[in-house]
Amino acid sequence: MKKRTYSIRNKASKVNEPAVSYASSSAPVLVHNLLDVAPVQVSEPLSRVETFRKGFKRKSFDTLKEATGLDNETLASALAVSAKTIQRTVVFDVVQSEKMYELAGLYAMGLSYFGKDGFRRWMERPLFSIGNIRPLELISVSEGIDILKTEIMRVQHGIAI
Repeated sequence: MKKRTYSIRNKASKVNEPAVSYASSSAPVLVHNLLDVAPVQVSEPLSRVETFRKGFKRKSFDTLKEATGLDNETLASALAVSAKTIQRTVVFDVVQSEKMYELAGLYAMGLSYFGKDGFRRWMERPLFSIGNIRPLELISVSEGIDILKTEIMRVQHGIAI
């Protein structure tokens, strides 16, 4: 940590302050990596439509689960299915695939900025800017994911409430 000296009413005090509030990882986290699919499958809108229609495979779900650190119950809720359905599914349907893509987009953004541990903490604590709601409570709705992405962008750009 970098030490800085601040002068308050003619008194000097030393404060340990990190040079950067959140250090981003050296390489950004990408959606296709979180879903373990080829970049071409999700890089263009029409490619995504075709990929969603075919459905993400179980391997994509397992990779997303590992990257997010979320349990089956939380992910099942986010995908609007039961935990039993998650256990049985080999290829996810269109709606579930779209939800996985949206969730992967949120986590790619958050992990790139906050890092793995920082983003987990951010997702678990209530945020004043969204009515003291825990971000994890919003991931089951597309609009909730959009709200969280907006909040991350606000933090990235230093926009206070």
